[in-house]
Amino acid sequence: MFKGRRFTLLFIPEEGDRTLEYKLSRGALWFWLSLAGVVVVLVLTGLRSTAEMYRLEKKVARLEKEKESLGEQMDQIAELEQVLLRLQRSNRQLHIILGEGNALEAASLPDVEHTGVDQYVSSLDRLRWGRLRSLPSLWPVSGVVKRPFSPDFQAVLIAAPPQSLVRASAAGLVVKATFDERLGHLVVLDHGNGLTSEYGYNQMLLVKQGQQIQKGQPLALSGRSGAAESPGLYYAVIENGRRRDPQRYRLWL
Repeated sequence: MFKGRRFTLLFIPEEGDRTLEYKLSRGALWFWLSLAGVVVVLVLTGLRSTAEMYRLEKKVARLEKEKESLGEQMDQIAELEQVLLRLQRSNRQLHIILGEGNALEAASLPDVEHTGVDQYVSSLDRLRWGRLRSLPSLWPVSGVVKRPFSPDFQAVLIAAPPQSLVRASAAGLVVKATFDERLGHLVVLDHGNGLTSEYGYNQMLLVKQGQQIQKGQPLALSGRSGAAESPGLYYAVIENGRRRDPQRYRLWL
């Protein structure tokens, strides 16, 4: 009931017990209603914070597993590089003993202008001298090649789940970390000796321009951005201004 500026609350039991009557002023009623609203908001906020915390905990656990896997892969890379260096030293010693060192040098660097064959001279040079860290031989993300290299698409599209870690295929310098209308969130690495690599369609970047990157270091989280039609990674390799098939450089992973 409403009387003047006061409210009367009546509680009438079904069994005919005594009726309870409470009189409240308009100010008191608004106070209790406001307090109830605040409690509801706090409860909803707490539930939302709990759900967000649970989601972040799952994400942190997944990233920890990725980090552990990355550490194991980095150890494998170091072991493979050491094996390759030992094989190269043994190979050089063998050819020196056989007196064929000069012939090997002449055969390993063919004359590109006269042969007319598409050569990867800088890559061969890196392998011969053990500079494997700056050769883009590490596959940047786990996944199948959804679209291979072709004259119409001079890169590869790797199918990868959203938020997968995208790793540097070789050591280098970040020369571009920006958003491109076609390639979305894009990272470009300069590996030296005319070699660069591009990583596009990412959901989020983890590096900045001017940053020095080691082989296997995380660059971004994969996703869908730019002109990407589905989640995945756009990966390209450029050697001396010409786009090459990235799978020609792939050694493991």
